[in-house]
Amino acid sequence: MNQDVVSFVLRFIREEGAGQPARWRGVIKHVQSDHTADFARFDDALAFMQDHVNEAIRQAFAGDEPLSPERIFAETARLWGEMAPRYTDIMLQSMEIMLEQGRRMGETMADSLARSAAAPPQTSPDQQAQLISIIERLANQVEALSAKVEHLEDRLRDE
Repeated sequence: MNQDVVSFVLRFIREEGAGQPARWRGVIKHVQSDHTADFARFDDALAFMQDHVNEAIRQAFAGDEPLSPERIFAETARLWGEMAPRYTDIMLQSMEIMLEQGRRMGETMADSLARSAAAPPQTSPDQQAQLISIIERLANQVEALSAKVEHLEDRLRDE
């Protein structure tokens, strides 16, 4: 049995600068060739994957009759058709895990804050204000992620 494999590793990186809102970027790696690319939009990662999949299809059919654009398109469409339903599930599961982790982290921080409020203050008012600011920022980020997941789920239901 012949088997061709095209594998990718995706890495998502959250960056936050002083006074700058957090932003996400990504790095994608084609495992077989070690080619990598940075991306800020997921469409760019998909285009990277499409290029490598197209090349794998060209190589798979190298000894056959000449490859027409229609044949490449048909094979690519078949492959993406098999993968797309699994991709949506994987992305939703990843977002749900991220949201659950954020929720648990928020609960832990709220518990810690409640315990520290009950104990005699060991931090200065400035430190307490910074801690409250960080917690509020985290809560806002969790809310924003929740809204994005809801929006994505709505879009997926509409498709």
